[in-house]
Amino acid sequence: MRYDFAHFPEDLVFQETGDRTNFQGRYVLRHPYNGDEKCDAMAAYKKGVRDRQEREAQTLSNLTGWDIQKIRDKMNLGKQGSGDSSKWWKKIWD
Repeated sequence: MRYDFAHFPEDLVFQETGDRTNFQGRYVLRHPYNGDEKCDAMAAYKKGVRDRQEREAQTLSNLTGWDIQKIRDKMNLGKQGSGDSSKWWKKIWD
């Protein structure tokens, strides 16, 4: 099942029942964390997200023949597909 806030405003809730049959569920978040960078691992996480999104854009382009730059624009990945939202001056001085 896929849902968004407009169509299903509450998160899914799992509850234990008396049924002892095995069941396996999977919950996948399809959006990256956009909070503040408060730990050393956040920079690596954001780079990993950008790399994954670029691979997804490339795969979509390869499968459909769509223009890669249009896909990147829709995904807000930037001109080079890096998704780097750093300030311009950080790119120069870091």
